[in-house]
Amino acid sequence: MQEKSLSSSPEVYGDFQDYQKFESHRRLNKQEMFDRQFMDFMNWFKRDIHARYSKKDFQRIELKSLTTLLSGSIGLVISYVLLHHYLPQYALLWGIPMFAGAVYFGIQGEVMHMRTHSPNNLTGIRWLDKAIDYFGLALTGISPGLFGRRHLSAHYNDISSLSKIFSEIWITFDKVPISYYARPHLLLKFLLNQQFCEEEKINRKTLLIETIAFYIYLTVLVTELFFGSYFLLVFHLIPGFLLASSQIMSGTIVHSATDSQNSFESNGLMDYRTAEGLFKVPLWFYGLFNNGFFVNHGIHHAYPQVPLEIVTNDYRRYHEYILDHYTDVRYNKVLTHRVQADLLARLGPPNLFDYVVAFFCSLLGLFAMMLTVLGLPVPPTIFEMLLVDYRIYFVSTPTERMLNRIAFFESVRLEERYRQIAKPNVYMEFVYARYRRMKEYVKKHPLPASTQNPA
Repeated sequence: MQEKSLSSSPEVYGDFQDYQKFESHRRLNKQEMFDRQFMDFMNWFKRDIHARYSKKDFQRIELKSLTTLLSGSIGLVISYVLLHHYLPQYALLWGIPMFAGAVYFGIQGEVMHMRTHSPNNLTGIRWLDKAIDYFGLALTGISPGLFGRRHLSAHYNDISSLSKIFSEIWITFDKVPISYYARPHLLLKFLLNQQFCEEEKINRKTLLIETIAFYIYLTVLVTELFFGSYFLLVFHLIPGFLLASSQIMSGTIVHSATDSQNSFESNGLMDYRTAEGLFKVPLWFYGLFNNGFFVNHGIHHAYPQVPLEIVTNDYRRYHEYILDHYTDVRYNKVLTHRVQADLLARLGPPNLFDYVVAFFCSLLGLFAMMLTVLGLPVPPTIFEMLLVDYRIYFVSTPTERMLNRIAFFESVRLEERYRQIAKPNVYMEFVYARYRRMKEYVKKHPLPASTQNPA
């Protein structure tokens, strides 16, 4: 087991704008945010980045991203007006490339996420940064302020997916969703809850303006549909929702681990080019929409202000450095690979049909994540085993799979920790209830004596 750091060196992250904004949160555990290996990489990574880029370069790149998003959106609006007016009978023909264009510009405009990490100065233009805060929710469906509250806790405490279910600082998606299309009333609920805004460091003035802008957006969307047009729905809302869901799915895979602090176990490295078996498929598919999250997200945790395109363009060198210099690096693996290792070992090489099925499994996983992003009580990791390799269900029995999961939950003291939590979150309740059901099931359906592990 890796040696844990008892405290984190302030010079490593002391100039991080996002940390400065969040460090006074009363539930933030400042003592164990990074393990020693990850902290060593943070120092090396900052030196490497600033040997080539300044913070002014960061602002220039983020300004370019925002310009791409805005100019692309304007271009799509003009194209739609002309095509919808003059060629409505060929809507499918021109609609497909327009939808692809909307996805492309949405991927390039990764500004809402990065604004949470640069709350003081993202683009170098103060009024433009404030416009992102005020109109980001209407423009992309994501509130920089509300998203940032959860995201920052997931950067400095409770990094892994397992640690989040025990967390006292991370907020579940049913409480604060990513997208508010299905539950826009929550914005008013947050706005009227002064205590929530004060405790969670939400600027109520900013929240008021972005809520008004979002409600105006929804009104315009409904009005447009009423008059027989569909630009906002088809070429704005749906592409943005697809990107947000894919990115959260990607983040869930990157953090599919047990470590509560930043380490190379909690921040996994993923790359579909080097992945093996059917797990390559979801890494490739979600990678089409996630702005390089698989290859850049774990590294992004080491210096969150660095524009993602810098990391993505040089990720192979960073992956190679990490794999060469550090131990216990989680590479192209998630918790299922660890928990169900003995069952996955029974599988042979996949064939073409298996890859086709894996693609549809990836679609199912993305649909489930869409429900999670909207704030429904659907755990983000619910289909992880299906994404790793669906064939596991055909080479093993439910009892075998459950025994592995029970053994894992007992190794992390699930029962004990559940009873210590005064108010378990919705995912903790789900996991614990599932754990109890699995124990009941294996009692009623034990393995045959000849197949039980003597150990």
